[in-house]
Amino acid sequence: MPAPNPKAVRQRTIAATRQRTGRPTTPSLDPVFVALNPGAVPARPRSPAELHEWVRREEQYATLGANVVVELYSESHARQPTTRAWAIIRRVDRSHRLADQRTSRSERRHTDRADRTTHPSNPRSGS
Repeated sequence: MPAPNPKAVRQRTIAATRQRTGRPTTPSLDPVFVALNPGAVPARPRSPAELHEWVRREEQYATLGANVVVELYSESHARQPTTRAWAIIRRVDRSHRLADQRTSRSERRHTDRADRTTHPSNPRSGS
């Protein structure tokens, strides 16, 4: 018995499906093609709403950054209300901590500079 011709098998499958449903179907991609060309696989058509969400998400990543988008998503799409509450509390704690760090930053700089000028190994310290 001869080996089956893949092209003929595909054509028979398409013809049989067309007879059953009455409309032509799109042929499935050859698995070898998909394996060798992972970036060339055509995407399914997207609805306008889905495209809008996709563009909005890309804009969020571009403007806010990945860390912020992940934080916002964890707050908004938590499975349990307690998880959402925890994420919001964590955001408040983090903002207070960052504000404290910002206010004490100039004090730390002055302290670091003073330490560098009086250090004995510093040739400019005068010792």
